[in-house]
Amino acid sequence: MHSTLDNDYSGLVENHANLQQDYGLLRKQFDELRQQYENLRRPFSVTAEVPYTDVWTFKPVASYPGKHPCEKPAELMEHIITSSTRPGDVVADFFMGSGATVKAALTLGRTAIGVELEEERFLQTKAEIG
Repeated sequence: MHSTLDNDYSGLVENHANLQQDYGLLRKQFDELRQQYENLRRPFSVTAEVPYTDVWTFKPVASYPGKHPCEKPAELMEHIITSSTRPGDVVADFFMGSGATVKAALTLGRTAIGVELEEERFLQTKAEIG
């Protein structure tokens, strides 16, 4: 005959209480980590009107006096920045050229860093963005 009524289970009760406390701490840490992850997720600005594909069609920049030979359309730069950053993020362009990336970043509420070897181009962009 096996009797369990005479056994002392106080150790199990204490272990259970400790496990509950440990679970509470782990759950709190998990919730904090999950919130950090959610805060770091980037927005994905794809809609039915603007599908995300590998073919993008943007009108080229029209010719004008002083146009940079490789100037990118503002809409293209805004699309790239919106798809890959959040307002307040830093966007860096180390080959600034016409400044299209910097201008788009500032327009979209990002912090912009622009670096350009040609001082005249750099000063022109600096004057344009104020």
